[in-house]
Order: sequence, then structure tokens, then C-alpha cells
Amino acid sequence: MWPNTVRKSDLRIEYMRGSGAGGQNRNKRDTACRITHIPTGIAVRCEEERTQAQNKQLAFKRLCEKLVPIMKSAAQNAEAVKNDERIRSYKEKEGKVIDARLDRIFSYDRVLDGTQLDEIVQALMGEKS
Repeated sequence: MWPNTVRKSDLRIEYMRGSGAGGQNRNKRDTACRITHIPTGIAVRCEEERTQAQNKQLAFKRLCEKLVPIMKSAAQNAEAVKNDERIRSYKEKEGKVIDARLDRIFSYDRVLDGTQLDEIVQALMGEKS
């Protein structure tokens, strides 16, 4: 899933001749660079520097500047969804188990030894009926 990582296969890197003034070097060599992030369609182009390597590096920096905020936003949204989907929390230090579906708090030790586990199952079965 792309919000967490960007793989090499997600990028299309193209080289071309730069436009504008620059003399023989600019007219003969493919020094300009365009990098496209395929999943989002975001593309950046760089042709300011004299060498292909420098333009590629600058293009990667520009792409990062555009992708990082999008990736952070996607990660925060994914985290919010995970928190909403949490059914049961085990808090050993506090000695309690919180069940979100039942909106109840149970004893941690009694759930682990099975004493209160039947109570949870019964409550869930009653809720489904």
C-alpha cells in the first residue's frame, strides 16, 4: 500500500533535453529530468542544473515535498480508522479489560483465568439476539 512506502516500481523517471537558453550542452544532452509517482499521478520536472544527476536529485527532493504531506495525511486517516475499529483493550497495569462493544470494564485477572470470560461471551450472545 503506497501511503507508507514508495517503491522504485511506483516511479517513472524520464530524461529529456531542457528548454530555453543554455547553449550547446543544453541542446545536445538529455539533462532535464521528470519523475512521475504513478499511483497519485504527481509529476515533477527539473532542468535548472547542468547535469542529469543534479537534476534528478533536485526532482526527487521536489517530489518528496509533494508526497510527504499526502502520505502523512493518509497515515493519520488510517490510524483514526484503526482506533475506531478497536473492540477490546487489555490494560494489564491498571488491571482491567475494556470492551467497546459492550461498553463495560472487566477484571484483567478474571478474564485471563476464564472466570469472567463466560460473562463476556454471554453478554455478546445476548447482544446478537
